[in-house]
Amino acid sequence: MGLKKSLDRVEYLDYLIRRKCTGTPKELAEKLGISERWLYEILNELKHDFDCPIKYSRRRRSYVYTCSGSLVIEFMRKEEQSNLNAGFNDSAGFSELFSFTAV
Repeated sequence: MGLKKSLDRVEYLDYLIRRKCTGTPKELAEKLGISERWLYEILNELKHDFDCPIKYSRRRRSYVYTCSGSLVIEFMRKEEQSNLNAGFNDSAGFSELFSFTAV
């Protein structure tokens, strides 16, 4: 799977979570065109590696963020990162390309 398709899928997942309309895990996997197992892998990585505050709400039948915010995927110059005190360096891991921003 290409990087663009993977990033598009994560952005769409973020959109559905913010709208609180993911549906059940099975429905969400179908919306994203992936298996339920792969969905759980993505959600686990977002929760643990990217600190996304995601939980499943049985009442809403949807994944939700436990605080307001969205996943931001963007290119940022080193100068911009240092202004944000992000501590970026050239040997940074892939997970530092993403962030969860509460607004």
